[in-house]
Amino acid sequence: MTQKKIFLICLFVILSFAHLQAQVVTISPQFATQSDNITITFDATKGNAALLGQSTVYAHAGVITSLSSTPTSWKYVQGNWGTDDSKVKMTSIGNNKFQLSYNITNFYGVPSSEKVLKLAFVFRNVSGSIVGRESDGSDIFVPLSDGAFNIHFITPSIPGTILSLGDSISINGASSLKGDIKLFINDSIMIHYSSDSIISKTFYATTAGKYKIILSATLGSLSSADTSYLIVRNGTSTGVAPSGIVNGINYINDSTVILQLFAPYKSFVYAIGDFSNWELDPAYEMKRSPDGNNYWIPITHLQKFKEYRFQYVIDKGLLKVADPYADKLLDPNNDQSIPAITYPNLISYPSGKTTEIVSVFQIGQSNYNWQYSNNFIKPASNKLIIYELLVRDFIARHDYQTLKDTLNYLKSLGINAIELMPINEFEGNESWGYNPSFYFAPDKYYGTKDALKSFIDECHRNGIAVIMDMVLNHSFGQSPMVRMYFDQTAGKPASNSPWFNVDATHPYNVGYDFNHESMYTQAFVDTVVRY
Repeated sequence: MTQKKIFLICLFVILSFAHLQAQVVTISPQFATQSDNITITFDATKGNAALLGQSTVYAHAGVITSLSSTPTSWKYVQGNWGTDDSKVKMTSIGNNKFQLSYNITNFYGVPSSEKVLKLAFVFRNVSGSIVGRESDGSDIFVPLSDGAFNIHFITPSIPGTILSLGDSISINGASSLKGDIKLFINDSIMIHYSSDSIISKTFYATTAGKYKIILSATLGSLSSADTSYLIVRNGTSTGVAPSGIVNGINYINDSTVILQLFAPYKSFVYAIGDFSNWELDPAYEMKRSPDGNNYWIPITHLQKFKEYRFQYVIDKGLLKVADPYADKLLDPNNDQSIPAITYPNLISYPSGKTTEIVSVFQIGQSNYNWQYSNNFIKPASNKLIIYELLVRDFIARHDYQTLKDTLNYLKSLGINAIELMPINEFEGNESWGYNPSFYFAPDKYYGTKDALKSFIDECHRNGIAVIMDMVLNHSFGQSPMVRMYFDQTAGKPASNSPWFNVDATHPYNVGYDFNHESMYTQAFVDTVVRY
């Protein structure tokens, strides 16, 4: 082995170690399978850093298996939350790092017939009041090896790492066995090692653009590859949005929408989705308005009637949020529990391509044909006889069609108004609705937006008004407006949030308290009420 290669390997080990310490969780051995004994190391200085300075840390551990309902659905969870559980109590090794060793099969009790794909973690103090997660507040996942010959990137650890001109990054990879390994950048070979299991190359961001990076490894007839990409930015373009553009989804014509996100104090924002193959792309970096408050972008060459799924990527790619103004959302953890009879032909969540809530737009949607509502005369406010109901408790089918079929019963009671407990998107499926997260989208657990309109229309045919219970005092952690300005370490809204108080201003608050003295909150409330 040449002196140069020895140096490169030493450099790789140093850089790789430095990066591994930058990850929230690492495992040893690196290519562990589900039958292996492993040691996990949690670095409390990374991710949301909520447990920084804690002397005692507990793991909350599960697995994602071949039988998990979604790529983020935990199974075989270990650790009794809020207790001094010795099974998941970690050993401090200093420098805010903690370790836990176990045999994967025995620790989780996974049947041999079930394949473990990823380990899943969050970490906590003894009471569970402080929780360590990824930087964006999401759970921590570590993939396992399937035991086959394979190669993967160590750095960058996630596709779409964002660099600025003048930055550099160490591209490091490892294979499970020694073989012939190569690194390609934009299809040009950059470095090639023979009979080795590690590779390293420093990438210098000298030219803006998108860079595809590929690691390949061969060993006899065996081969493996891993693909990632980098984005090099050259500043954010500033421009005035076309006249009449508002926050959210603006339908321009049969092939174009303009997306606009209110995001003051942010450095840059990308739109990602079906239109970008769910990758960051310089072509989809949003323009910033001259006042720095809004980011906007036209999305063109779209197909009429096709549903497109999308998100916004903010803060160096660490934060993904759905559009706060979207009228349809996809939830990776709850949509699978919505029956097809309740919400027919629901577009699937883009599993494996993104995480967190996803928003949807569709050009060419048909306007609902109101039959009775246009001429409906509301009962006088002092003559209202209101029946308040929670859809999911009032009828077992928890859908608007069944509720519509029940109107004769309700009418026979002598009522002239139905007040629906909150039906806009809330956390989970089973809820009173007082934990709202999106204000412009009917929660899919009760049916489609047209099914809701049909129910309202039928109520009006029967002389019954429909009142919507609306919660504008607070929102919860699934809300993009909460997530965009959130202090992960403190576990509460950041001081620069346009909408939320850092601390609630009254003792009975739940969720995160809207700051109604803020002009931004007032404008948002006005928009919700008008809608």
